[in-house]
Amino acid sequence: MSVSGSNDNQKLYTEDFIFGKQVKLKQLTKGYRFGSDAVLLASYISANKDYLLDLGAGVGAVSLGVAWRNPDCQIVAVEKDPEIGTLLLENIAANGMSQQVTTKHISIEHLPKDFESCFDHVIANPPFNKQTGTRSTNRHRNLAHIGDGLSLSDWLKNAVWACKSKGYVSFMIRADRTDDVISFLNAQKMGEITLYPIWPVQGNPANRIIVSARKDSKTGSILLPGITLHNTDGSLTSNASLAMKGLGIDR
Repeated sequence: MSVSGSNDNQKLYTEDFIFGKQVKLKQLTKGYRFGSDAVLLASYISANKDYLLDLGAGVGAVSLGVAWRNPDCQIVAVEKDPEIGTLLLENIAANGMSQQVTTKHISIEHLPKDFESCFDHVIANPPFNKQTGTRSTNRHRNLAHIGDGLSLSDWLKNAVWACKSKGYVSFMIRADRTDDVISFLNAQKMGEITLYPIWPVQGNPANRIIVSARKDSKTGSILLPGITLHNTDGSLTSNASLAMKGLGIDR
């Protein structure tokens, strides 16, 4: 991920890039800004010719990253924040992906009825901090980190609802929310629950998990080797470097 913001007139936006400058993303200078979580999730998802739903798409880091890596897939990106939604539309057009990525500017609890059991894969990098967490003075950051009254279970419930039978749900979550997510998925009879831990630096506990599950599957849980992002000297590991270039995640 690289940043090349413009300084003229102290602009409210910067133009940033992921996947070795293959995907261009305009975003707010202040407030919520996408980070390595979104890039890693985009690098993790294999979509082929799938029909995907991205809940809480933000400016499009996950949607456009997945679309770039999987040019035969189709994605619906859902984002409720009007200002962020405008940037999302601009980013889709700027990357020439208007035929591949479409948008819905609605809250996730107001998904259209025809979305029920519709998608091969539902993905999200949701607001995974608890509602009791410290709130930012920036509205956009609050929506991204804590949400707007919706719990992580609400996000999962809507994802499962929109996922078709034998389809997948994949979420980037904070590691300390893993028990909550697994309990919810088990209650929804989601199988093939796959955990992909992300360690920030070699020798430290994982702080993020990519959790995937398959609808109407009876396969048991799977713990994958995961990925370590940084060596002890602060440099990216070889696997992390490949993931940040959009070359996929080694599983």
